[in-house]
Amino acid sequence: MKIHRVDTYVEVEDALKQRNLKQSLYDEGGILMDKVLVTLHGNEHRHRRAVESQVFRRNFFRHYEDEVFPKLLSETLDQFLNESEIDLKSLGYRIMIHLSLSFAGIDRIDGTLEEADAHHRLLVQLGQAATIGQYKGDRQEILDEISEALSEFENRFFTPSRERRLKLINDFKNGEIEEEALPRDILTILLMNEEALQMPHELLVREVAFFYLASSHTSVHTLVHAAHEIFTLYSDKLEQLEDLFNDPILLQRFVLESVRLHPSSPEAWRRAEDRVVLANGEVVEQGEKVVIDLQTANRDGEVFGSDADKFNPMRKRRRRLSPAGMSFGGGMHACLGMNLVAGTVLVNDEQYDRESHQFGTITLIIKELLSRGMRPHPEQLPEKIEASERDVWKIYPVQFV
Repeated sequence: MKIHRVDTYVEVEDALKQRNLKQSLYDEGGILMDKVLVTLHGNEHRHRRAVESQVFRRNFFRHYEDEVFPKLLSETLDQFLNESEIDLKSLGYRIMIHLSLSFAGIDRIDGTLEEADAHHRLLVQLGQAATIGQYKGDRQEILDEISEALSEFENRFFTPSRERRLKLINDFKNGEIEEEALPRDILTILLMNEEALQMPHELLVREVAFFYLASSHTSVHTLVHAAHEIFTLYSDKLEQLEDLFNDPILLQRFVLESVRLHPSSPEAWRRAEDRVVLANGEVVEQGEKVVIDLQTANRDGEVFGSDADKFNPMRKRRRRLSPAGMSFGGGMHACLGMNLVAGTVLVNDEQYDRESHQFGTITLIIKELLSRGMRPHPEQLPEKIEASERDVWKIYPVQFV
């Protein structure tokens, strides 16, 4: 099979918008990813995306950032930030689990530490389905682990969460409660539209599990990379970090620049459903594969300047160009939760609106951690996962001083 590759910003932007190029990055992780939103194509994708986008009703992101997230962040840090040394990646999962549960529609049944550990473990295990295509070793053991995790997720957490929501939906339909009393999450929306969507039970489980991992797995990747870039830039002036966390707009610039350099998926893979002509003039015949190199495109010197491969949060922003590059995708598969993670993205250097601006969950997490004294560990060095083709941290030790 012929493989085409695009890696300039213009080529990548065009390829992501080509409607005859179908998502294929997650084919190897079909045990979880088969027929979930991110792998659908055409009318089926548009229909389900339109339904799930109903979660983002008016003021949704403001509601999460102003009301839901601060409480979740404070509760998590109070529970798990009880030592002066910790792995930032593990802490990131602890934080994002609570948000992803709320967003996906999975209830915390008893709120115990053991339950939190189970959510953490399942998130890591299920997350392997999204990256198994880039794993270099034997995959069977990983596939078995994902299968067991999916079964535990369904029986222990999905089923009781589904039953509670079905009761609430029935109460709403009977006029016993108002619509505002229903949970604002993916599972509730899917159950409300069950007749129209006609999703088999096992697909409903996978869809919710996908949102559970998608709304946190990539955020942890972003969190650790952003912290590393900040610590590297401030390596000889750590005492000045206070200036950074006291300026959330500046901190948001740091986060978005890190997102540009370190997209959660360095590549997007597509397979042609029909003949396609790429922006560089190459013809892609039906069935051929296109590798869309997001990471290289995000470092295109023609677009981001001669220092495009360097971390420079103060680089001049070009009109109509996201400072995060193409890291949140484009076209039909553009990230649904971009505003939740990144906040209001100012594509130019205009002034922000203090009343409506959103900073995004990653900026808020780093702001809080820095304000609590997070600093790079002076003795334990961070490590990356060597067995993955992705730029992924294995551990990132930090101290709180």
